[in-house]
Amino acid sequence: MSDQMATTTIDVLSPAVYADGPPHRQFAWLRANAPVYDHTLSDPNLIERSWVVTRHEDVRMISRDPETFSSADGIHLRRTATHQFRPNMINMDDPAHQRIRKLVSSGFTPRVLRTFRTHYGELARQVVDRALAGGGTFDGIRALAAELPLLAICEIAGAPAEDRFRIFEWSNVILSSEDPDYVPTPDAFQSAVMDLIRYAQELADRKRREPGDDLISALFEPDGRLPLSDEEYEGLVLLLLAAGNETTRSAIAHGLLGFAEHPDEWAVLRDDPEGTLDTAVEEVIRWASPVNYMARTATSDVELAGQVIRAGEKVALLYSSANRDEAVFEDPDRFDVRRTPNQHLGFGFGSHFCLGATLARIELRAIFEVLIPRVSRFELAGPVVRARSSFLNAIKELPLRVA
Repeated sequence: MSDQMATTTIDVLSPAVYADGPPHRQFAWLRANAPVYDHTLSDPNLIERSWVVTRHEDVRMISRDPETFSSADGIHLRRTATHQFRPNMINMDDPAHQRIRKLVSSGFTPRVLRTFRTHYGELARQVVDRALAGGGTFDGIRALAAELPLLAICEIAGAPAEDRFRIFEWSNVILSSEDPDYVPTPDAFQSAVMDLIRYAQELADRKRREPGDDLISALFEPDGRLPLSDEEYEGLVLLLLAAGNETTRSAIAHGLLGFAEHPDEWAVLRDDPEGTLDTAVEEVIRWASPVNYMARTATSDVELAGQVIRAGEKVALLYSSANRDEAVFEDPDRFDVRRTPNQHLGFGFGSHFCLGATLARIELRAIFEVLIPRVSRFELAGPVVRARSSFLNAIKELPLRVA
């Protein structure tokens, strides 16, 4: 990409750009030539302008400085504020962020996670059994990538497992709202939001009457009250149910795609699962970068890489680019299940580091551990269809054939 082309053709934020996957060639040019880039946006659904940060070092630095780069004005670049309809951890700053994070962290203690490791192995076996029962050709999204994260998040929240595909549909609409297949009209988005809010309220009513061994039940105080406002609770459930399953689903999907496109790497993993499974999981997360970006808002004027970012301006942290940064990763465009070290930012960094990171790793490990002895190779059985979204790096359809 020439300098002249760059001034007129750089676009790493419009949803249409992601129809064929993240624009890694443009990311690489930005890292080398304009690591803090003043991006004018032409998409009518997005704000007019945002700074784009593409280098690993700068993304980490901003993530460590929430006082200068705030989350409270939203982590999305959509023109409307509907994505912020309820406060939740990812669009809060401290102390509100830490107050709610502390409440939720009770559901992710080491004891609980040890239980999940055993239990999710069994769930993964059931998921793989169902997927392979049809003769070896299936949609990798619904049959494999979506099932385990949906079952897992239902258990954590105390939602009935039979509700999981309602949650699947709501997640698609709310988190990939730029995609017209999911959101043909603005009303479709608002309808999904309100449906999930009503579901959150019904879940609270049920858990108040009949508490169980789940996160929602654990939130209640002994007198039956929630230590959260109604809006905080609704925002928490939305984040838990929607983001809590979608991002792990995307990671599994990209892992399946990666192994279909790089069969030698699947062979490496199968030959030495004990030695490579953990590094393979980390590489899948780096390779997938399920959240393509999150935005911050500058609270004061600040200079970064020779650019002055003014107070009130938006800054998009491009995780997909940071996770391919040549300064950090050797041969960064290679899918390498033995990659180590692997300091990816697939779960974010700093105070907003993903609370469910360990759980996501457990789920990925469980599904691939079950697949290793049962699948000798993955092949694509049709075209891969990606979500039209610059916010999430999501796959909608993944036709697979296994042997």
